Amino acid sequence: MRHLLIVLAALPACFYDTESPLPADFGVCEAPPSPGVAATPPTYWRDVKPIVDRSCAGCHIAGGVAPFALTTYAEVEGRKQQAAWAVETRLMPPWQPDDCCNHYRDDRSLTPDQIATFTAWVEDGAPEGDPADEPPAPPPAPERLPRVDVDVQVTEPFTPSPRVGKDELRCFLLPHHFETATYVTGTDVQPSNRRIAHHAILYAVPADKARELAAKDGADGRPGWDCYGAADELDVRSTIGGWQPGDRPRVFPDGIGAEVKPGTQLVLNMHYDTGAGTGADQPRVQLMLSDTVERVSRGAPVGNPLWFAGEGMEIAAGDPDAMVFFSYDPTLVIGKGKAIDVESVMVHMHELGSIGRLAILREDGSSECLLNITDWDFHWMTTYFLDTPVRINPGDRLYVECHWDNTAENQKLVDGEQQAPRTIGWGADEEMCGGVIGFSEPVQ
Repeated sequence: MRHLLIVLAALPACFYDTESPLPADFGVCEAPPSPGVAATPPTYWRDVKPIVDRSCAGCHIAGGVAPFALTTYAEVEGRKQQAAWAVETRLMPPWQPDDCCNHYRDDRSLTPDQIATFTAWVEDGAPEGDPADEPPAPPPAPERLPRVDVDVQVTEPFTPSPRVGKDELRCFLLPHHFETATYVTGTDVQPSNRRIAHHAILYAVPADKARELAAKDGADGRPGWDCYGAADELDVRSTIGGWQPGDRPRVFPDGIGAEVKPGTQLVLNMHYDTGAGTGADQPRVQLMLSDTVERVSRGAPVGNPLWFAGEGMEIAAGDPDAMVFFSYDPTLVIGKGKAIDVESVMVHMHELGSIGRLAILREDGSSECLLNITDWDFHWMTTYFLDTPVRINPGDRLYVECHWDNTAENQKLVDGEQQAPRTIGWGADEEMCGGVIGFSEPVQ
């Protein structure tokens, strides 16, 4: 991110805009559709189990990050009131993007019809029904990569011990160097303790960065190093994969891969949640490689270079809705003057975040929503892959907007005591605002 922000800072002001935020209702549904009414009372096997299997069981499995399993009728029936409240309030399953912004792969959110079905089933006494009524399940996703070319593990177990709260972000330099240039076409991150593993980001960093990070590795007497706020430290352009609960191995579409240059070394960024469990974790990473691809996967951030320099992103103590926004034409910086097809999106903030947006501001004055999160939760920050790539043409601008709640009620707990609000800005242990897009371009 540092390199692109330096480039942005050098551009004439006409290439970016900071004058006008999007309207507050941008990307928000005017009114949720009315749920359908089932013709017959729902049963577990026919109606509820398919919903739970699709949207809940990825996390709610034995040994998973969720606090209990939901893989049998007895388990779901025993938690029916708790589960009904969670789905009615949309607390579960965790899915942050607003429905009316865009469409994403692997969307685990529930439709109004599915919520109505689940709550009607609970209200009717949670009947089990006949196992023969269970609809055919979709083909299972593969549990492993089609081919494993690299198999490497963190060198020793790590036991999280958060400084504040229940979360710890830890980075590990993996013992694998790429001697020759290649392309990563598939990734599989395998935590050994899924109870505490919240999500992971995998980087392939150049040799000079690896040497810099090696000096941090183990410096505090524990494996790895503290990498809270690593979006400031690790360039998003070196990201090659990731993992979150419920994920299967990630395989790029045919002909696309992440470029890895000679001398590159793997770095794994793990987010641990000790509120869900305790113990040690020793993650394993497996990769599928290819000597050639047709298109190279790339990543690019969007953010105001002034924020990075410590200016223009002041979050005042007590402010319930501090807000910043920024846009620029990425075709001038990363597109070499050509259109860019956005394939994935994410927003990065920390615990005080409340709203995060990414959009395209078209040259003709229209706008297109890429990601709209109006109830931000730092614990569920992730990358969203678009169902259909969205093109940014020369003259369009990529837009990011962040809001924070810095009131007394929204502060961290430290040793059981809620902290007082203070005015903060950009910083690894304070707050950030940034968007990241994923795209691909032809091999040069």
